[in-house]
Amino acid sequence: MNEMKHHHEHLHHQYRPYWKRAHQDWRFVLGVLLMIGAMVIYVMSQDLALRPRLQPQQPPPSGAVAK
Repeated sequence: MNEMKHHHEHLHHQYRPYWKRAHQDWRFVLGVLLMIGAMVIYVMSQDLALRPRLQPQQPPPSGAVAK
């Protein structure tokens, strides 16, 4: 009887659903951190624009000389 109880406890502790085990896996944590980092970069870079969106610049006055 005692042996059967010990065996049952061992199986109970050994099997947990993957979604519960995944939260303690280093690969899951790394993936979440990379995903959050990518979202922050996307938002902070104004939708991954190479240049920030600025107001349209006025053309220089016709009397100005470009060098």
